[in-house]
Amino acid sequence: MKITRRNLIGGLSAISAGTMAASLTAGVGRVLGMQVTAEDGVGQTVRRAVAYGTNAAYQKDTSGSTQMAFVRRKEYFLPYNVKAGELIEFSFPLWTLERPPRSPVLEVDLAESYDFMLSMEYPFNDSSISSPDLANRYRCLNTRDQRTIYSYVPGQAERMMVFTVTAPANIPAFAAIGGILLHECVAGRSGAVKNKAINSVVNASTFIGRRDGSFNSKTSLIAADPTMTQAKFHAANGSQTGNPGTMLVGAIRVTVPANAVTIMSMGNSKLQGANEGTAGSGTFGDGGGDRGGNTGWGTRLAYKLRVGCVQISRGADSYNYQHISGIDRRMEFAAWCNPTHLLPCDPHNDTTQASTPNWAQKTWAVDDTCKVNGNAYIADTGGASGSIAPGGTDAGIVDGDVRWTYIGPDDMDSTAGISLVGKMRNLFRQYRVAMPHVKIIPPTLTPDTTSNVKALDYIYDSGTGDLTLTIPDVSKLVVGSHVGVAGLIPKAFNTSWKNDTWIKAINGNQITVNLPVGLTSPIGDASVNLAWSDPGYQTPRVGYAAHASFRSWINRFLRTNPNGALDMVICADAGKWGEAGNPTTPAGETGAWASLPVDGATPGGAFTSDGTHETSWGNDYIAAKLAADPALVQVLQKAN
Repeated sequence: MKITRRNLIGGLSAISAGTMAASLTAGVGRVLGMQVTAEDGVGQTVRRAVAYGTNAAYQKDTSGSTQMAFVRRKEYFLPYNVKAGELIEFSFPLWTLERPPRSPVLEVDLAESYDFMLSMEYPFNDSSISSPDLANRYRCLNTRDQRTIYSYVPGQAERMMVFTVTAPANIPAFAAIGGILLHECVAGRSGAVKNKAINSVVNASTFIGRRDGSFNSKTSLIAADPTMTQAKFHAANGSQTGNPGTMLVGAIRVTVPANAVTIMSMGNSKLQGANEGTAGSGTFGDGGGDRGGNTGWGTRLAYKLRVGCVQISRGADSYNYQHISGIDRRMEFAAWCNPTHLLPCDPHNDTTQASTPNWAQKTWAVDDTCKVNGNAYIADTGGASGSIAPGGTDAGIVDGDVRWTYIGPDDMDSTAGISLVGKMRNLFRQYRVAMPHVKIIPPTLTPDTTSNVKALDYIYDSGTGDLTLTIPDVSKLVVGSHVGVAGLIPKAFNTSWKNDTWIKAINGNQITVNLPVGLTSPIGDASVNLAWSDPGYQTPRVGYAAHASFRSWINRFLRTNPNGALDMVICADAGKWGEAGNPTTPAGETGAWASLPVDGATPGGAFTSDGTHETSWGNDYIAAKLAADPALVQVLQKAN
């Protein structure tokens, strides 16, 4: 037996323990039985994108090869009945959402030539293998020229391709259909091909879609299948050194009653579900776990209400980035989808806004914000201001040529939230142009914290795999609490920033976790993430402190929307349910994540594993609480 002891310092993450399945199921059983439809538009029909499992937020993998042919097989779910013979439309954006280093998220058209073919599989063979049932395959035609192949050329005017097929039979609501997409980066058509393979973003938002797979052009199925033949698509060759990418259907549109509700989730990583699919998510969200797959609380909310959903969230996105880089491609896609309700970004990535200027006698533009005498205002009309500063708490305040609307007090340490309102209002107008009848429901911000502590020393027993770490405070931990370890070499000692391990024993200020046996003696500085067993371990990051911060100000604004300054119906108060104490005012804030108690035990389930993103436990909990909010559900019951 070999024992290694080291003094150390360092940092990263983990999560707390608990089994959430029983408590979550008990909490939302009644909600899951309902299907929300609007009260208006009875007897009329429209075409809307409604399918679960779609994701229009693609990115590119530039480490590819000289050519590529790849097939993605994926299951999707339509929450409304489809009759035999009705048209089913599959849309695919011909652009990706890129974020180059130190750059905003950009809408980037595909840089290489591609050929695409699509087939629908029904009934879907719900198995763990990727091979489709060829007998249940129905060829789709593209709407541009009614051919099976859609050939994309960089620089073309059309920025979204659509394939159609008629339903081969009555398809009941929530029955799985398959989409089998073959896409090839065509060598030579556009010069030197770098094979910028299309990928779904971090495999997120694959709602109830884990029973699927992918296969490349070495697979005999491509040659054997009359819908997708090697006569049309290149075989693999020795020069293909990269990992081929995968592409999900952007959205699926069918005919639904005009009063049927569809929620479009167009947020950042918070609505995307970026922290899903990890060991820390346990029963909910791991690769072989719950039906939610990898998805954020927006899609889960739609599912709990049994309404349609469109996922177009992209990690790292923000109102500021959308304002800088533009959203015209996303708005073109959104108009095609025709949703009834929109969940835009929460302002999680917008804490670095410029401070709001003091009022001055000068020329102001529409949506400019200012602060004066303890109040904050937004300009409804631009022009030259007068000589007397605006005052009061009303709308339409006259100041020379400018008309101001009061948007709240200037009473916090940060005025970034005030300036953000102007960008949000500008973007909301663009949303409204693309989706004239949509109801905009912006989310509030959940906490953002760290709970890393420096380990004073450690002991590793290579015979048992036990790693014992001395930390400053164990008072809120119990045997079974989940923690994270980071900073050690070899990497097998680290549970990573998403995954976790449970505490086997506690002795004084020492905790013991069990890792693989026989590892090389560890070196390096280590830290322990005490996860979210107790809010007392958490320290809010900059901009997220309780009572007076960017988050405090913007959450209060979204909950009250003074003078109707923003074109919104109600907020989706994720921040309330994600925070310890469930506060709805700055005075009640804790600045820490909530703990999810399981049968009264301590610790609760892990709400977050990195201090920033929810685990699937956390996402499911927030979705369940929002689905039980009478005011929010009332808004979701009506489609304009």
